Order: sequence, then C-alpha cells, then structure tokens
Amino acid sequence: MERKTKSRRNNTVDKCVSVLSILVLAFAWYLGGQRTNDSQAQFFEFVIASDEKLIEVTPQLYQIVTADRSGHSTPGLSTDIEPQTSTIPESLKWIGFGSGVGYGGELTIGAVFTHQGEVDTIALLNAKETTSYFDKVVEQKLPETLLAQNIKTALSVDAVSGATLTSEAYIQALNQAADPVRMQLFGYHFTETKPAWHYLKWLDVAAFAFFAAAVWVNRTRSEHKVKMNVALLAGATLLFGFHSASLYSASTMGGLIFGTWIGGVANYTPFILLILSIGYILYYNRNVYCQSLCPFGAVQQCLANVGKAKASPMRQTFFVWFPRFLLLATLCLGAYFRNPAAFVYEPFGIAFGMIGGMYLFILTVMILLTSLIVRRPWCQSLCPINTLTDFVVFNKHWLKQVTKPKRAVKKQRPTNKKQAGGAQ
Repeated sequence: MERKTKSRRNNTVDKCVSVLSILVLAFAWYLGGQRTNDSQAQFFEFVIASDEKLIEVTPQLYQIVTADRSGHSTPGLSTDIEPQTSTIPESLKWIGFGSGVGYGGELTIGAVFTHQGEVDTIALLNAKETTSYFDKVVEQKLPETLLAQNIKTALSVDAVSGATLTSEAYIQALNQAADPVRMQLFGYHFTETKPAWHYLKWLDVAAFAFFAAAVWVNRTRSEHKVKMNVALLAGATLLFGFHSASLYSASTMGGLIFGTWIGGVANYTPFILLILSIGYILYYNRNVYCQSLCPFGAVQQCLANVGKAKASPMRQTFFVWFPRFLLLATLCLGAYFRNPAAFVYEPFGIAFGMIGGMYLFILTVMILLTSLIVRRPWCQSLCPINTLTDFVVFNKHWLKQVTKPKRAVKKQRPTNKKQAGGAQ
C-alpha cells in the first residue's frame, strides 16, 4: 500500500514538473521577444556623426548624408525617406544589412560603405552561430581583412581553418549587405537568396540510411546482431563523429523547438537524427540512436573495453533530476537570447573537433578517463538525450491515460442502450 501511495505521489510530481517545464520554457521565449533589440539603433549611433543624417531607402539600405542636405538644421538620427537624386555627394555613405548561415544558424551584420564602394565599418548585430567557431574567426582577424575592399567585385578572403562554415557565413552576410549598395553605385548585384533546402547535403541522406539500418539491426533476431551493431556504431562514429561532428545536443533540441532551422543551417544532419529519434521513441519507447548511432557513446564503449570497465550502476536520483534541470536551464537561456547554439555543455565539440572552451576540455578529459573504469559515464549522468527520452515517453503514457477513460465510456454506451431496451 505504501509503495502504491509513493508511486502515485511521484507520478503527480512528474506531471507537475512536466507542465511547469513547458510553461517556463514558453515564458523564457516570451521574455526574449520582449527584450528590446537595440543592436541596430546602437550601430546607427556609432556610425552617424552629429552633423550627419540617416535616410532610409529600404529596410536593408540606408544613406548617410549631411544634415544640411536634407534641410534639417538640428543634427540627429532620422529615418525619413527623401527622394533620391542622381548625383551622389562626396560625403555620402551607405549602410547595408545582411545575413549568412553558419554551422549553428544565422548571423546578421551591419556594414558601412563609402561613396566609392569601399568597406568602411563592419559590426556583428545578431548571431545564432556556435560561439566557439565565431571566436576563432575573430581571433584570426577575418573581419579586419575585409575592410577597405571594394564592392565592385564580390568580397572574399581565405576562410579560417577549423571554422570554415562560420567564415563563409560572415563573408556571405557582408556580400548580402553590400548588394543593394552595389546596385545603387554600379547598377548590378551578385548575391541571391538561397532557400533552406539548398543546405541539404549527402550527409543528410546518409543520416536516413544509417537510422533505417539502426532500426533494422535493433529489431532483427539474427545471430550476428551484436556484430552488425558494432559495425554500425563504427561507421556512425567515423561519419557523424570525426568526419562531420553531427551529433545532436541540447542546442539542436533548442533549435528544433524555436525554429532556427527554418531560416537555414549549414548542417541539417543533427536535426534529422533528432527528429527520427523522437519518432522512434514515440513508437517504441526507447532511443535507438544511443544504442547504435551515437559516436560519443561508441568512444566510451571502446574505452570501457580497453579498461575492462565495470557495468554502470543504477542511475541515482541526483543523476535523474539534475540533467533535467540543466537541460531546461540551457533551453531557457537559448530561448531568451534567441541563440540556442551559444549554450553548450556537451563534450562532443572537443571530442571530435577540438572546438570549445577550457571547461569543456576538462569535462571531456574527465569523461574519457572515467570511461576506463565505468561504462558510459556520460550517458549515465549528464547526457541530455536521456532527459529527452524520459520526457517524451512520460508524456506519451500520460496522454494515453488521459484519453483511455473517454474511450471506455464510448464503448459502454451501446451496451447500456441494449440493457435499457431489454428492460422495456
């Protein structure tokens, strides 16, 4: 009797936490939308002198002219649209805005161009890119190398090694910002808007193929099932780990929930694997990704075999609830700042690309060393995929419990009518 009471009490707590988590996440998203995004206004204040005036040509294109030219004696900012003249004064500058798609998502920049078409100023206004990649671009001074280039030709520099996608996204954003200015000054443009499907690659097709193979291996009763699973793990580790670092993480979950993938991302493979995993969890109540496709899980398993590690102990209560709160906090921060990729606590980047901060490096080393003693310590402790699986399975069962009584009532109604007819 005590066990049943305790079980019901725990079930009630889980339901409350589940609903509260959704409400907290929605509230964080709402607060993030209410935040005044004054990055563009600050950019204008930085580039406009006291004796200059701002004129809006289009939402992505502005002119900087002297205050006297516009007929206003009081200096300051203004976005009044005035008729364009064929003559361009020497003091005129142009402001353009553009965006590019990097590894983690879009980044937006503002740029100032001289009347001769040279790049005068570049500023990052908004970024959904992975922080470690962008820091690498800044350290290599890629923005500085783009200054003073002329937009008569497409702007280009050598990409930063180890952050190629971020470098290309930055250059793409600057070219997009320069395009309306190029049209005004020289009468032609270069860049074209790419649809989201343009970023789909062969690796995404491979994700579907590997996941289908993982489902088949887990459902088959072949005597070679273990060997096939090992081969599948090895292939996934090479392809989704060391080759592309396409493991899905908390930032991928945030990107899927908040829709950052709609505008385009450089790598859709983590999103594809995440969606397929959720579908499998809904149908079979388990995550085939962890068993047959996770590269970091495979690395831990190899180290466990080398060190003859002991079987993982049962998950303690702390390692059940702490990862849940950690994932919720990470998702809320990503929702509030509109940048899920900026909040990463998984060791995947260090393990397969040596990208990440010092705290991630220390965490990765600790996990790898512990893997020699305990089987899959990361999987049994802080991995957000366990939290995702628990959340989906719990809410699926809860939904079934809610809808079950209604179905039972509907089935009983015809019987009651027959009984009523018999009584007559």
